[in-house]
Amino acid sequence: MIEPTKAQRAQLHDIGAGEAALVQFLAPKEQGAFKQYRTVSAGAVAEAGGRRTHDVVIDQTLAGGKMPYQAITVDVFSSSLSLLTGFEAIQGERQAAVAEIYGLIVRPAARLPRVVKRLGFLAPLLSRILGTTREKEMVNLERTVNPNTGPVPETIAEMRKYEQTTPFYMMNLNRYYGKAQTNDGGDISGEEAYNRYSRRIVPYLISVGGYPDMFGNVLSLFVGDENSPLYDEWSDFAMVYYPSRRNFLRMMSHAPSKGVFHRDAGLQRAILMPSSDADGGLGRSARP
Repeated sequence: MIEPTKAQRAQLHDIGAGEAALVQFLAPKEQGAFKQYRTVSAGAVAEAGGRRTHDVVIDQTLAGGKMPYQAITVDVFSSSLSLLTGFEAIQGERQAAVAEIYGLIVRPAARLPRVVKRLGFLAPLLSRILGTTREKEMVNLERTVNPNTGPVPETIAEMRKYEQTTPFYMMNLNRYYGKAQTNDGGDISGEEAYNRYSRRIVPYLISVGGYPDMFGNVLSLFVGDENSPLYDEWSDFAMVYYPSRRNFLRMMSHAPSKGVFHRDAGLQRAILMPSSDADGGLGRSARP
């Protein structure tokens, strides 16, 4: 699918006032036409009063299985009406250049990314306190990581094939359990369990120079259906910046066990996609 259904278009009227982001996972038909489409679509977004915040190439799927998508764009609009205007303005170009789209409407949260980014000056101190100046050996990863929510040894090994010293974004899609899966008698939601993990992991993220460049609640599916391997009732979307894959692995190897417990209790499914800036601004994969 590359166009929303009537029902999906109608949902835009129900999301209320405020900024709305269109997140698109894209499978190109042909690279030359797709490159031109990226340029044209960014212009259409600007003409509709929006801004393209991310345009990245998917390097791999670190968690979540094989995917047909090769790129992600994130466009933020002042309203759902301007979002629809920008999307519909280039229907012909889209049909010529794109084979498949999975699109989500997300409500951006401005405060969290801004606060975490401003705390970046604490990175040198936190890295010494938390021990994240170097990567720690990750033992028994295949036993401790849920393949539905986190990277397994095979995908970590694939990640190491990429350039380890250049910046990238980690795309995150999360779906929470209605009730956290705990064995300690706790009675909290999956979202609250994940929030407990987030509060514990943020210092580690800051310590390696990372921050959530964009975060928001998923409001609705805009393009796609159950035939897409990405299909789910997603809760949250994020684009997290890391100075390098090496920095990400440093953080992951030191993640506090109590935080990981809460993450596993709260997350039903997660997709992780390391992604490079499409224009090379963040550094590209070392592979051809």
